[in-house]
Amino acid sequence: MILARWRETKGWVKRNRHIPAATCLIVILLHAVSGFCGAASPTASSGTAQGGERFTLSAVIGYALKNNPRARISAKDIETETYGIDAAKAERMPRIDFGSGAARYRYPMPLTPPVISGPFGSGLDIPEYDRNVYDAGGSFRLPLFRGGRLYRSVRVAETRKAMAEDNLATTRQELVYNLSSVFYKIAQLDKLLVANEANVGQLEAHRRDVEFLLKAGSVPQLDLLKTDVELSHAVEKRLLVKNNLESTYELLKTLMGIDDMAREISIVHEKASRDSLPPLEESVAKALSQRPEYKAVEKKKRISEERVKIAQGKRLPDVYAAGEYTGRAGDAKAFKENWYAGIRLSIPVFDGGLITAEVNRERVELQKVQEEERSLKLSIIREVKDAYLTVANAAERIDVGTKAIESARENVRVEQLKYQTGAGTATDYLDAQTACLRAETDYYQALYDRETAFAFLRKATGEDWHKGVAKDQRRPQE
Repeated sequence: MILARWRETKGWVKRNRHIPAATCLIVILLHAVSGFCGAASPTASSGTAQGGERFTLSAVIGYALKNNPRARISAKDIETETYGIDAAKAERMPRIDFGSGAARYRYPMPLTPPVISGPFGSGLDIPEYDRNVYDAGGSFRLPLFRGGRLYRSVRVAETRKAMAEDNLATTRQELVYNLSSVFYKIAQLDKLLVANEANVGQLEAHRRDVEFLLKAGSVPQLDLLKTDVELSHAVEKRLLVKNNLESTYELLKTLMGIDDMAREISIVHEKASRDSLPPLEESVAKALSQRPEYKAVEKKKRISEERVKIAQGKRLPDVYAAGEYTGRAGDAKAFKENWYAGIRLSIPVFDGGLITAEVNRERVELQKVQEEERSLKLSIIREVKDAYLTVANAAERIDVGTKAIESARENVRVEQLKYQTGAGTATDYLDAQTACLRAETDYYQALYDRETAFAFLRKATGEDWHKGVAKDQRRPQE
């Protein structure tokens, strides 16, 4: 690098033989010093290294899906709904209870009903009486028909579990998108940190140029003051980028579910994506067929339809089998057995309009869910279109940014030579350096927007995160 700088300086001297020898000597010294500093500075080619464990995007996502609290809560919701299915199925099973008690009455009570029977004909079997009565026994109840509410309740519970699974998929997709966005933001900030450190280094080199020229009497004191002000701003921007980078790493650890916040991690940079966009209609159709939120709202609509039928089933009779086996005793503790078994029927005749009100309420809830489904459908279509527009916009900005960086760097080089030869001003060079940093910032922002737009498109279409990660793994790493 130093040899190249020397050749560049030698050629410049040959082209500018009319310049005084003292100025040429100063320029030669400045080129040599800046070339040595550029070769020795580690920030000229790499940013500040982040220590600790290194994670690729797929590793970040895999770790977060196992440890993120929100994802684990959504997984527990599935387990909860599984028990809800067991509870709904248990309503169809017989219920057996055991009970016992003791009571004291004002008047003696019979331990068994009077029975007219005898071994040799009819007769009166007089039961025992006692004021202190003790009883113990068991009972059972088996529902036979409840207007379809039994099996519909099971169907609702199963659908609720399927909804919980869709909600888990939604939570995971949102988590993957957030992780991808933060991952790419860290990559952007890493590049910005390198650019800002290079900007500070170049301004420091320019300040040395100004000091040499100031001592030679070729520039005014004002140029040094302007350079110091711009250098202070550059150092402040570099510090701001460092702070944002640290804060973004903390956010990444929070999303990953890392409890030890003192644990150091870093990311493995990856090449920018070159994925091509399928037709918009294809992506919209894919989103409506595999988006977990849309699947969940369809299941929610089925639940509302079942709830309407459950409410209507309350108008039908309840039929159930029942039985009981008990023993009663007095102070003599001689238990007298008794039992019964039978089938009972209950028909609602008048309830003050309660069932009608419940049916109407469930129908309104069904209408609300239908509107919710329509609203979500429109939202999904809009999200897919927005993702397409963002990708296209970012791609154009990347192309423009690449040319802008090349032009800005060349402009910095020209303004630096002009200033060193006395043909330019410090303001022109500082403006060129600022424009160069702004071009690099815009370029990295466009790269970040493109990557996050692709991640958002995968989320908008409901694509499985494994497919997106597989695409990332096929990209060569830097």
